[in-house]
Amino acid sequence: MRKTFVIIALLAAFGAAAYGQADGAEAKGDSCMDVRDTYHALMYYGEAMAADSSAVLQRKAARCHYMRGDYRRCVDMMLPVAGPGGDSLSLEQMRCLLDCYRKLDDNDGQMTWGRAILRRCPMDGETTAAVAAIYNTDDRYLPSSARVLTNDYLERDSTCIPVLRQNADAQFLMQSFDAAVAVYRKLLALGDSSYNVVYSLGMSYMQTRQDTLARQWLLKAAEMKQMKDAGCLYRLGMVCVDMGNVDEGIEYLEMAYNLMQPDSRVVYIVKRALGEGYYKKGDYWNAIYAWLEALKRNNKSKATIFNVAQTYGLVGQHDKEKRFYRSFLSMAALAESTPSLDEMVKQAEAAVGKKEDFKGCIIGLPVD
Repeated sequence: MRKTFVIIALLAAFGAAAYGQADGAEAKGDSCMDVRDTYHALMYYGEAMAADSSAVLQRKAARCHYMRGDYRRCVDMMLPVAGPGGDSLSLEQMRCLLDCYRKLDDNDGQMTWGRAILRRCPMDGETTAAVAAIYNTDDRYLPSSARVLTNDYLERDSTCIPVLRQNADAQFLMQSFDAAVAVYRKLLALGDSSYNVVYSLGMSYMQTRQDTLARQWLLKAAEMKQMKDAGCLYRLGMVCVDMGNVDEGIEYLEMAYNLMQPDSRVVYIVKRALGEGYYKKGDYWNAIYAWLEALKRNNKSKATIFNVAQTYGLVGQHDKEKRFYRSFLSMAALAESTPSLDEMVKQAEAAVGKKEDFKGCIIGLPVD
């Protein structure tokens, strides 16, 4: 009996010593964290977990990994001790997980923990905006969900800038351009004159054919980027051409082209637009040159081939006019009939002087 008592006492003492050692290591780890020394904190927390791998210690170690940028390891340590829906985590720890998934570009993880946070804190504007941003940008979700989520929040707090940004973007993506204008205007009134707000406001006005206002805000956006944003310059150029400021529009389109040259698809779009600008100006040779450059990137554009043929006719180059029209007609013969295409075919056949059966063959573009 006495021997048994001695063994139990020794085991108890041994366990107490181990727990004391664990408590001491954890305390040292906490002291390191007080001065943001994550390297030594992890070492001490590791010692403590060797004796007592409690949920509290795992969450502390996970926090260290987060601060060290080891986001995957942070997630792997935090999830097993999170509890159902994050019930065992503090709000700060839940936000830590949300941010880890954001840094890891994991939208599913962001949605899981963003929604969990909003169930606990429905007035968390930052998280509301984060969840809405995924609805707006991930093709698996719909901007309508972002609009519903942000509208619900804005009924209680109408001045939260991150939520308003996502609401405006959702309105734009759903082609509710007048509503988008109203929200972007509100953001400006609240002091948010960021590039995205200014550019998106200009784009909204462009979509509603308010060219003067579109030019005003797209020009401001272009200047904010030191005239180095090709997409903004392209749209600014198009607006200027559409509103009759052709010389100005051509200038911006040329700037966009010079920035976009490595991207053949974009070069095609910009050169095609440049051709339209020169054509409206009456500068037919430059229009032809721009369209021919566009065709080097996409030689299947019936409309561009037609434009080249028509413009060669205007400058008296009737042989080239007919050759380009024949190429156009051979493509149009294989395309589905539409009123606009039928009218173009009628004009081309009149210029060529006959109706021709191409027998399913496509006539290649003339080579100078």
